Amino acid sequence: MRLPKSGILSLLLVVAGILTFTAVAQQPTPAPQPQRTPTAQELEIADNIRIGLQRLPYYGPFDLIGFEVHGTEVTLNGWVFQGVNRNAAQQVVQRISGVTKVDNQIEVLPASPSDDRIRWAVFRAIYTDDFLQRYGTPIIGMQRGRWGRRYWGPTTAGFGFRPGFNPRLRTFPGAQPVGNFAIHIIVRGGRVGLFGTVNTEADRIRAEQAARAVPGILGVDNEIQVVRGE
Repeated sequence: MRLPKSGILSLLLVVAGILTFTAVAQQPTPAPQPQRTPTAQELEIADNIRIGLQRLPYYGPFDLIGFEVHGTEVTLNGWVFQGVNRNAAQQVVQRISGVTKVDNQIEVLPASPSDDRIRWAVFRAIYTDDFLQRYGTPIIGMQRGRWGRRYWGPTTAGFGFRPGFNPRLRTFPGAQPVGNFAIHIIVRGGRVGLFGTVNTEADRIRAEQAARAVPGILGVDNEIQVVRGE
């Protein structure tokens, strides 16, 4: 199944915030509408949503959650690899002060051994790359907790030695990497969607090339955005 082009809402990736995309029928492009300025209450609700969603304990690089705020009502959308994230996201938003209604349109990706293989193969291709692995900060050791992460990859930015990712690491079926990853990988029916932000156009292209090199995929939709100066 082809992953459609996205309508960007706001970014939830650690480096980038929240984004999502929705299916759009092939229709003539409508005339641009004036953008409504969000109210102070909407901005406060949105900030609290970002903070809450970033702290979901099982949110990882194989998930993508987006949201829209209209007054005191919130719409959640996107895809999650693990169903627990769908309910957890709704519970987080419902507890935020000022929110009166939550429309949960998050889709749980169907179970598929073939898609699981592709997820991990694309993850390894991107996060073992010499230039792209700096966009991932996995947690080393379960005892460190969700936010007790350590940096990895080559030595840069004064962080000192970083242990590299082991491409032969064995994983449990249904598991996904724990940590913070700027590039998210959504797989459905053999098709790959790449989302998030990177610092250069070269990195955006390199991530797509890494994904396309994985055998068995039906195509790649590259929705990564370039945000310089991060």
